[in-house]
Amino acid sequence: MHRRPSSTVYLNMPRFGGLSRRQQLVTSRNPRTSWTEQSLSKGPEVARHAPWPWWQQYTGPDQYRLRENLRAVWDLHAMYDSDTPWLWRGQANAKYAISPGMHSRVQSSGALTDERVLASTEALLHAARLASLDVHEGVRLPDMALLARLQHHGAATPLLDVSLDPMVGLYMAVVEPNGVHVETDGALFAIRRPAVDVADFDSRTFREIYEEGVQCGKVAFYSAPDVSDRLRIQRGHFLLGPVGEGSTARVTVPLTVENTTVQNTWLASRMNARGRKGPVPRATTDIGVFRVVGKFKTELKAWLEARSGLTDDFVYPTSWHQPHLDRFARAHSRTAPWV
Repeated sequence: MHRRPSSTVYLNMPRFGGLSRRQQLVTSRNPRTSWTEQSLSKGPEVARHAPWPWWQQYTGPDQYRLRENLRAVWDLHAMYDSDTPWLWRGQANAKYAISPGMHSRVQSSGALTDERVLASTEALLHAARLASLDVHEGVRLPDMALLARLQHHGAATPLLDVSLDPMVGLYMAVVEPNGVHVETDGALFAIRRPAVDVADFDSRTFREIYEEGVQCGKVAFYSAPDVSDRLRIQRGHFLLGPVGEGSTARVTVPLTVENTTVQNTWLASRMNARGRKGPVPRATTDIGVFRVVGKFKTELKAWLEARSGLTDDFVYPTSWHQPHLDRFARAHSRTAPWV
């Protein structure tokens, strides 16, 4: 049977406005006309023109909507009897695709193919080793650990950043180093954790690991060793997969996302099921999407910094002992020109 987390967890969720306790509990006490269902029925225009079939709280005062969006994220993360653990990825601009940086670089100069991704990644690894960026505390890093290090300093790699912590993912959807998308809607993606793992110090070459993924057509989960401060602080993990067969403009690795209206998504069904008896609606795709409303970003950032300790300087520390690492990464970033 589906059980909702205890009421203590719910009542301790952040309060952004002066809503009464009755308003706080309206969703669970009146399941026939939940705020979620009211939202979906009143927000078709928003849903129809959205870049993703994302869940959000459409109705009510802004402070209530903000709190309910946070509650929904935590409910999916911690819901009892859930069929799968979720990984989290935040993007400050919701219009961006779920695509590794290396895919964007490859596409900027031609077709996106596995062989071009392989060749470009091997060239990146070769350049990093020539610059002696593959040594950490006297240990020469294998390919995957070196890619993780480069990725977290801004280089374009075939790895896709994810986190086990939804608050870290949410922070990434709210904040970015250059601050360009402060008022733009962001997206928080819940991604089903793959069944395939790559060991932290896997000694195989990148080509061997990547070609294994190409053969099985699946995405692998990689937890890198703490080879940089950013990796440790962001509690970073990664996904690695081949180019998705018939890759869409939205997702370029073999992960599925719903192509329907938000009313018909499994995520909306699961949100509506909170507080009701019965089984949890099954996740039918690899990805669920939450909207991070642009006008809420400033307040969300303040709340996250006050309660989680996440700040720009903390999440993006400067590599004082290796300033050339950041410069190398910038020269090989997603938008850097090919030479």
